Amino acid sequence: MIDRDGRIVFGALLSLVLVLTLSIVVEAQLGVGLREYPVLSFLVFAGLALAAPQLYLAATDDETRDHDPARSRVQFAAVATAVFALAFADDASGISYLAIATIGSCAVIGLVCYEALRWHRGSSEGSLSQG
Repeated sequence: MIDRDGRIVFGALLSLVLVLTLSIVVEAQLGVGLREYPVLSFLVFAGLALAAPQLYLAATDDETRDHDPARSRVQFAAVATAVFALAFADDASGISYLAIATIGSCAVIGLVCYEALRWHRGSSEGSLSQG
């Protein structure tokens, strides 16, 4: 039996396969392929397959005392989005390049803000419990 995390990640990968299959059918019928739209391709791969399931699991996971899976999931989603942005922006040009690079940069900036907020909350709670 697959656990909850595995089902969610597997579901995201299955939806990626379905989207890619649909894209191939649309390309064969209409001549419009997913490769022609780099921003959409990036959102399908980085968003649907990687970031969405990890961020969903981070939002719904329970925090344990010794290990914080939500933090690891947010970090993975942000770094994976930034890495995929680098890969997809290399093939894009013009406004598509700018959009993909902006999304990747915002993922890294968001991660820095998330970590700063966690640090601030941790230091605030520590000073309140000491006082």
